[in-house]
Amino acid sequence: MSGFDYSKWDKIELSDDEDDLHPNIDKDSWFRLKHRNRVEKEEDDGKKTDKLEKRLATLRKEYDTFPESAKGHMKAQKVDKEIKEIEAELEKMEKQRKWNADNMCKTSESRTEVNSSGASPAPGPEPRLQGEAVADGYCEFVEENEELLEKWIAMGDEDDLEKVCEFMKVHGGTLLQGEHAESYLLLDCLEKEMNGMHKEMKRSARQSQLLTQLREFSRASGRPARDGVVPVFQRLLDHEGTKEAFDDSVADFVRRIEKRAPEKKKEMDKEMEEAEKDNPAGPGGLDPMEVFRSLPGEMQAAFQAKDIQRLNAAVEALPPEEAKYHLKRCEDSGLWVPNPEAGPPPYRG
Repeated sequence: MSGFDYSKWDKIELSDDEDDLHPNIDKDSWFRLKHRNRVEKEEDDGKKTDKLEKRLATLRKEYDTFPESAKGHMKAQKVDKEIKEIEAELEKMEKQRKWNADNMCKTSESRTEVNSSGASPAPGPEPRLQGEAVADGYCEFVEENEELLEKWIAMGDEDDLEKVCEFMKVHGGTLLQGEHAESYLLLDCLEKEMNGMHKEMKRSARQSQLLTQLREFSRASGRPARDGVVPVFQRLLDHEGTKEAFDDSVADFVRRIEKRAPEKKKEMDKEMEEAEKDNPAGPGGLDPMEVFRSLPGEMQAAFQAKDIQRLNAAVEALPPEEAKYHLKRCEDSGLWVPNPEAGPPPYRG
């Protein structure tokens, strides 16, 4: 089976302003600096891109004024050299561009096309998208189909591929619509591996590779991906060699995730460290990053995973005085927001 190019996702920025934080964990204190840094960097990059594109347009007009006989002269060559340098710089910036929730959900153009001939276009293979086309409509797709996507991921524990096939027969029209489902599962794998959920990541990885194989079948056969559901699953069920090749592709995908997840985590940690100098103090005057780094490892892991039950368990496992010390510092730094209806917290007594 053919491979899949994961390189376009190397620059994905995982969300830094999710809505799934527990109400007692102050999202603003946790994420605002990273988000602000990212937005400011994107604004700076946008200004640089605009400047380069304007300069490029000017140079191209200037170069076009040279007759063919003069394009070998020094001045024309100098202009041509600068054109190529700017084109290379713009291409480099586009390749290094990091995708995140802000720019993945940006609508670049909206239009309606009418088929004047009245004939429906013939179904064709799934295209391999590039650049912003990969992310166009991603957020809308996830918002409409997140429950279905999670059900598909949960089927990663299902050993009976016939059941998985039946599920895909019913929902393939949605799950195989563009590359959005693949993107969702890739992000899901990365976040789970970053949060130490290795078993759950492997479950999602298998489901991701099933989507990949169906879309690769589409490109090879010149047919829509949903047309490949029955033949692809039939070969997985009937041919041991095909199943072994598929299992190898899953194992390779898992290795890629295992390699990329710590790299991404280091990048995120570095960004937070760079933002620390501008980090406003919490309500009690403490720096949230300094407090976070001083917490016991299990409390840090719970905050990173945004898991309130795990955080409670970590606190309960500490000696009472140590638990009071850390919780008070979390509140003073803004990492923890007590419920005002519950009265004064015990560590304030």
